[in-house]
This record gives sequence, structure tokens and C-alpha cells, in this order.
Amino acid sequence: MIVDPPVHRRQWNPFRRVSGGATEPRQEGWCRERKQLDSLTGLRIFAAVWVMLHHFRDVTPTETWKFPLVDRFILHGLYGVDLFFVLSGFILSHVYFEQFNTRISRANFRSFISFRFARLYPVHIVTFLTMVALLLGEMFLTGASSAASERYSIPVFISNLTMTQAWWGVITSPNVPAWSISAEWFAYLLFPILCVIIARLRSAPLIFVVAGCGLATIWHEVTDHLLIRVVAGFLVGMATYQLSHHSSKLARMPWLGTMTVALIGLWATLGGPPRLEIGLLLFAALVLTLASERDWLCRPLSLKTIVYLGEVSYAVYMVHWVVRVTIRVAAEKARVLESIPLGLVVAAYVTVTMLAAILLYHFVERPWRRRLRRMLAPRGTKSPVSGEGERLPTRGPVRVGASRWAARAERTLGVYRKVHSRRACRGRPR
Repeated sequence: MIVDPPVHRRQWNPFRRVSGGATEPRQEGWCRERKQLDSLTGLRIFAAVWVMLHHFRDVTPTETWKFPLVDRFILHGLYGVDLFFVLSGFILSHVYFEQFNTRISRANFRSFISFRFARLYPVHIVTFLTMVALLLGEMFLTGASSAASERYSIPVFISNLTMTQAWWGVITSPNVPAWSISAEWFAYLLFPILCVIIARLRSAPLIFVVAGCGLATIWHEVTDHLLIRVVAGFLVGMATYQLSHHSSKLARMPWLGTMTVALIGLWATLGGPPRLEIGLLLFAALVLTLASERDWLCRPLSLKTIVYLGEVSYAVYMVHWVVRVTIRVAAEKARVLESIPLGLVVAAYVTVTMLAAILLYHFVERPWRRRLRRMLAPRGTKSPVSGEGERLPTRGPVRVGASRWAARAERTLGVYRKVHSRRACRGRPR
């Protein structure tokens, strides 16, 4: 998930001293260029579409649409959620690690959790209330409901309003994909503590990877509790961020991202049910390779259209189940669902989902994210983003005195222009 930069971060210094007192642009590292960061944003839409198409395979409770050539891959699209978890752990570490690596202050934690709440809650509550409205509308028009009654009980309402529906280990939400938002909310609450741990242990990245894979094995063999799944992906993502500082040699292998995607395809299509621990390692490798500006996949993932769809991907993920239920129930009530080809129904699902997601992004997600930040953030806290949407920071880590050097360079340039303008005026004939 793409997040905002920390609040109290100083301006990064784009200049450094060289011989002779001149200045030249500082070379940025592994994950500093906008092109790279956009590639991580673009990756999100593919994870969301993977999950969406998995749900769209079941056109009706009895009819299944098999996608040509890639049906085996789409069959395991639920693992796209784990790619989201790895991305979240990586990106939150990239943005907020310096804010929590020494201690957890009340102001920093409040600003962090306020921004995360503002990111998740508007789309979640709108899709939840939409599902409730669809249920009430169906009951009003037909006198009955085709939805499972246990997903609309009072405890389910309370847990969805507080984003804790996944904390009890089962999916009890009218909007089924919302379980992962509840799981992410749990991971956000743990994140500052995990930052302190990983900063104080030298071998913490290795420990986090082993712990993440161990939790994935427990999820497979012992219990399928949803929080175990999100913590496993989050730990691997945070460890990937720490390892990325030692990945300069990846730039020499621009084909590595393509090879990783091929391995993910083989993992999801060959053999029996895919193992989550292997998938987490492959997802981490993919994120790590996309951190290299020279990887072949960075350019297509950084196209403006792909980046925009990546920004809309959260809305796509949250609204696709609502669209599926709406179209299916409407077609069933009209008694035309069985007469429409399954492929055409799936195409309608996808088209309406993308249009609804774009509307949801522009009219709910962005404006209400800003409003909630202004309402919940501590007084005096400036919004960490400027412009439209929510992007990763395009500058490198903060260095002490960076803002002072930047201001000095700007003053020097101003004096230079002023002096030369005076000399030019003196040389003109009066």
C-alpha cells in the first residue's frame, strides 16, 4: 500500500560539496528515484486485479468461468493479498522507519495512526454501508434476501465499524475483501514496536524473514487465523526494506525482475496448492528487484496510466465484491443471468468495477482522506503530501543540516543573480 512520508522530516539536501566550493546534484540510491517508486505503485494494480479476477471466476454459486491460458494462475489469486502485505511492510518501513527506530513518542504515533486511519476508513465504511443498503433494498423489493444472515448481525456491524472483523480469525464482513483491511489495521498498531526491535538487533532482518516464513507455515499446517497471515507478510516486507540497503549489485542484473515474475507464475500454476512461505520470499524478491532503477520492469510499471491505476487499486480491491454482488443479484432477479454468456458477465464485472473504483477514488477516498487528516492529526502537523494522491517520497533519507545547506545554496544563487543584474544595468547607456 502506498503511504505518506513522515511528518517531521526535514527538507532533503539535493546538493553536496565538491572540490573548489562548487556544488553538484547528489546521486540518489537504490529506492530514491521517482521512476522506482512509481514502479512499486504500479505493482499494486496487478495485485488488486489478481484478487479481483479470482473472485470473478465464480460468476454464480454454481457457474464458474475459466480464463483462457491463465486460469490456473487466476485460481490462486487470493495470494495477491499477501503481495499487498509484503508491499505494506516494505513501504511503511521506507517512509516511517526513521520516525520510530529510536523511540515511540506520543505525537509521532498519533500522527502515524491518524494518517493510516484516514487512508483506510473512508473507502471501507462506504463499501460496507453500500452492502448494507443493497441488503435492505433487496428485502424491501422482494421480501427476502439471498445474503448470509450471519454477515449482517450486530457483532458483525460493530466489528466492521471498528475495523476489527478479522481479529477473531474468521471472515465476517458483508464486503468479503475487507478482512484484509482489518488485518492491516492490526499490523499498523504493531508497526512502531517492530521498528524499534528491528533497529536494535543486528540480525533482525534475518530473524524477521525466518519468523515470517515460520508464521506462514503455521498458517498452513496449524491454524488459518487471518492475523497470522498478515504478520507473516509484514515481517518479510520490513526485512526486505532493511536488506535493500545492501542490494546495489541488483542494478547489474536488470533481468532479475522478469525472472522473479516467471518464478511466481510457476509457483502459482505448477504442482499442488502453493505454499505461502515460498510465495512471501518470491514477493519480497520482486519488491527488492523493483527497487533497482535499471530493472526492465520499472519502465512499464512507471507509465502514467499504470501509476494512476496503482493509486486507484485500493478502491478496485474494496469495491469489486460490491459490484459482483450487485450485478449478479440484479441479473438473477431479472431472470436473465443464465441466458448471458459467462465471459460477458465477467467482462461486465470488470468494466463496472473499474468505473466504480475511479469514482470512489476521486469522490470518497482522496477528499475524505484529507479531511480526516486535518481532523485527527495533532495540531501543527502539516500534511506530508502535496498535490494529488498519495505517493512515496521521492527524496532520500534526511541528513543532518540538509535544510541549512539547501537554504544556503538558494541564498548564494539569489545573490549571484542580483549582482549580475546590477552589472548589466550599469553597462546600459542612459
